[in-house]
Amino acid sequence: MESSLNQEARAEYLRALRAGQRDYSARTAHGERGNLIALDELTSQSRIVAYMKRPQREISLSRVVGTYTSARANSFAHNFMPLHPENSEFASKWISLCAIHMGEGLRDAVQVYEYLWHYYVIEGNKRVSILKHYGSPTVRADITRVVPQLDERDPDTAVYYAYLNYDKTGFFKNLRLSSQALYEQLSDMEQRFRDTLELPDHLNYNTMYLQFEAAYNHVEPPLPLGDAFVEYLKVYSLPVDTTLSQMEEQLTALLPQMQLASRPPSEPTLLLTLQDKQPAPGLISRLFGQKRSARVVFAYPEGRAEDNWLGAHELGRQVMQEKLGEQVVSSYIDGLTPANMYERLNEEAKETDLLLITSSELTLPSLRFSLENPDCLTLVYSRSRVDYRLSTYYGRYYEAIFLCGMAAAMATTSMKVGYITPRIVYNRHTADINAFALGVKAVRADARVLLVWQDVVPNEPETCINGLRAAAQQGVDVAYTPRYPSLALEGLPQQVFSFVGRIDQQGQPTEYLAAPLWDWGRFYTEIVSSYLNGSLDILRVIDRGDPSVTGLWWGLGAGALRFLASEALGINNAQLLHYMRTSIARDSFNPFYGPIHDQNGLLRVGDHVSLRPYEVLNMEWLCDFIEVIG
Repeated sequence: MESSLNQEARAEYLRALRAGQRDYSARTAHGERGNLIALDELTSQSRIVAYMKRPQREISLSRVVGTYTSARANSFAHNFMPLHPENSEFASKWISLCAIHMGEGLRDAVQVYEYLWHYYVIEGNKRVSILKHYGSPTVRADITRVVPQLDERDPDTAVYYAYLNYDKTGFFKNLRLSSQALYEQLSDMEQRFRDTLELPDHLNYNTMYLQFEAAYNHVEPPLPLGDAFVEYLKVYSLPVDTTLSQMEEQLTALLPQMQLASRPPSEPTLLLTLQDKQPAPGLISRLFGQKRSARVVFAYPEGRAEDNWLGAHELGRQVMQEKLGEQVVSSYIDGLTPANMYERLNEEAKETDLLLITSSELTLPSLRFSLENPDCLTLVYSRSRVDYRLSTYYGRYYEAIFLCGMAAAMATTSMKVGYITPRIVYNRHTADINAFALGVKAVRADARVLLVWQDVVPNEPETCINGLRAAAQQGVDVAYTPRYPSLALEGLPQQVFSFVGRIDQQGQPTEYLAAPLWDWGRFYTEIVSSYLNGSLDILRVIDRGDPSVTGLWWGLGAGALRFLASEALGINNAQLLHYMRTSIARDSFNPFYGPIHDQNGLLRVGDHVSLRPYEVLNMEWLCDFIEVIG
């Protein structure tokens, strides 16, 4: 028999369901969207400059407006109320959580993305739904900030960049104002508060602002929430010991002033004399002004050749130069080592605007030059950040590798698939290996995935033959392997450095099937274009002092990576792979979607949860079903 709490929770679900159905019907009747907003429909990888992990804190539920993926959006109406019938599995879970809320309360933090002042739920959609149903004002959240590119055609991003500049030292988090000028006014006010008031160290500005929001919702001033808060601070200063009722009274008294502030001047201002002085540039122009040209230097370590990995970067530089033309003057420095790098950069890159370090091995040697030349934006090609003061660029290689795993599973007949690699360095290759293995399992749940590094020596590609032989001895008939010098395989594209292929009983590749491919021309064109339009200047503001920031991290959606499929896979498999590639590119599918356990049986990705960017970048574990042959 159902407990009394569960019975009450079921009744609450029916009320919430009716509220959701009413909201859905009302919106669709007016031609509006009836479901939740999905963040993956609002963004694309090419518009994202950085991901930043923010401290856990209470956030306003009024600003939790959607979910991360469109797949989740269909479960909720636009007001976050449920849409599934009472007898569904979804309803059962909602009811169980609601019973917990009525008993001991929902205490776990939800996980959200913050994008342009709003929040989109990654994990905890039902908890948010329940709290909104009960009218709770806030929820505790783990926050990842998603920073878009600066787009002069989009006024929201321009104002948002002003907010990011304010957020470095500002009192109030996620405070949305309607203009850049208001952020400057607020910063000036806060500096006066610091200079004139004795502010306690323990003062919780977040709680202060959330209380103001509650008062605002009762009074309903004519200004947007943030703008009204600035007007309030101008008159009443910081509400350090102000109660909610007092704040409501103060806001009511301010209504006439806010009414005036909400209207434009009744007559235009007339300039009766010539103005010799040009108007001062706005905040965004001063901070992130568009550049007409740029001097770009590529830094290569020793060993560059036309047909190797470093040579591919150089071809990318040439494509970028051709596409951007006179806007860019690019050059390169060859033969760099940790010993000579600082001296060479001082000699050949002193007047550079943008310096691209193409090898993670040169990260630390480039740090001194970067610190001594702050006007030069230095980006290091690296998955992980060796030092938080250096920005990085990298690709979501695992996206293409996941598709390679799917292709391998489609082709195997022995149900054994191999991944050939030198002994891995954790935190460097594990995301790629896991993505490949998960791609295999997505197609053939009963297939075995063998990670083979037996006698495969780092930086000696020819020794991959040893790994292929070891894999063949285990019964593997399809393998993902780095290309090696003696390989002669018909149909294998010249520009790829690793691929999926069939192998014979001796481990010899016999047929090319699929491959990941870096598109360095597209990648570098996007990077330099972002520098020219001012988007990358945000890295100067947020990256230097924030070790949680993920730098430029683009993938299939931005065109930085490509996935190549051979005709040998067949038309049906090719269509499925194309569909999955499109889904990943649109951020509507994440290869790291739980549940996923590691080799020790530890749950690494929870049920119906997707890993966030910094979690993928910091991955130091292998999936439980991967068999290591070493």
